[in-house]
Amino acid sequence: MDSYLEIAQRVLRASRRPMSPAGILDSAYAAGIVPKRLYGRTQVKTLQARLSEDVLYSQHSAFFRTEPGYFFLNELVADPTIPDKYKEKFEARRRIRDLHVAPFLGIDEEFVATCGAELMSDWSKLVGAAEKCNAIHYLESKTETGAALVVWTFSIVRRGSEVLSYRTGRYRNDRDTFMNKRTIGFPGVLSFYDCTLFSEGDYGVRENSLNAIKWDLDISAVAMHGGELPDPRPLGSVRVSQDDRPDVLLIVMDWTCPPWFEPTTRRLSLNDPRWLDLKRHNDVDDFEPWTQATLGVFCEAGTDP
Repeated sequence: MDSYLEIAQRVLRASRRPMSPAGILDSAYAAGIVPKRLYGRTQVKTLQARLSEDVLYSQHSAFFRTEPGYFFLNELVADPTIPDKYKEKFEARRRIRDLHVAPFLGIDEEFVATCGAELMSDWSKLVGAAEKCNAIHYLESKTETGAALVVWTFSIVRRGSEVLSYRTGRYRNDRDTFMNKRTIGFPGVLSFYDCTLFSEGDYGVRENSLNAIKWDLDISAVAMHGGELPDPRPLGSVRVSQDDRPDVLLIVMDWTCPPWFEPTTRRLSLNDPRWLDLKRHNDVDDFEPWTQATLGVFCEAGTDP
C-alpha cells in the first residue's frame, strides 16, 4: 500500500474527524510516524494528489471528501460516535462540465428561421414540426454542424420570485468567452443518450436538464432524503449567436428547487452563487449572452421570475 495513504489512514483513525492534507502531515510528524524516505518539500501536494487519485479512481477507496480539500475514512461512517456532519460525502466535480458525447441533437437553421413565436414557445410542437420537415437529426460534432443548430438545454433554478445565479468559470470549455460574467442557467448539450423510453417525444430535454442541475448543484441521493425531484419544464426556445462559434438553439427550462436546497460555496464549485430577483437586477450587461437571450423567453412565456 502507498505509504502516504497508510499515514493518512492512521492519522484520520486517531483524529476521528476530517482533515486537510497539511493537517494530516502535521499530525503525522507530531506523532513521529513519517518515515525519513518520504522527506521532501512538496509532501503536502503529494499527499493531496495521492488522496484525490485514490478517491477518484479506486472502487474501494478508504477515503472520501467531506468538502473541498478535506478527507475522511469510509470505515468510520458507520460509527455512531462520529458526528453526522463528518459523514456527508462531497463529490468533486470534473474540471470540464460537458459530460455528454456525440451524437448531438441538431435542428436545421433554415427550418428554425421559418418558425414563428408559437412554435418557438412550445418545444413539443417545435420538434413535431421539425420531424415532419426532416429538419431534426443527430450530429457527430458540436463545432462542424453544417447548416444545423446544436440543441442545448439552459436550466433556470427558481425559488419563489428569485432565480439562482453565479459567475461563469473556466470549467466550461465551450463558453470560455463568458468568463466571469453572471449567468442564471445551467447548460447541457442534448445528446442521443438523453432520449429514453420515458422521454415522451421531447428528445430527452427533461432528463438532460435535470441531470445538469443535479450535477452542477451537487444534489445527491443522500441530500434528497429518498425523495423525488420535480421535472424541469420547457418554457421556450431561442437561437443564440456566438462570436467565434456556431449559433446554438437553447431550450429554456424552468425548475423549482426543493425547499431544503440552499446553495453554498462550501458545497458547490460555483463562483459567487446568489439568488436574484430579476425585477430588481437591472444590469443586463453583467449577464453573459445566453442569459440575456433567456430573459426574453421568460417574458414571452409569461413567467414571473
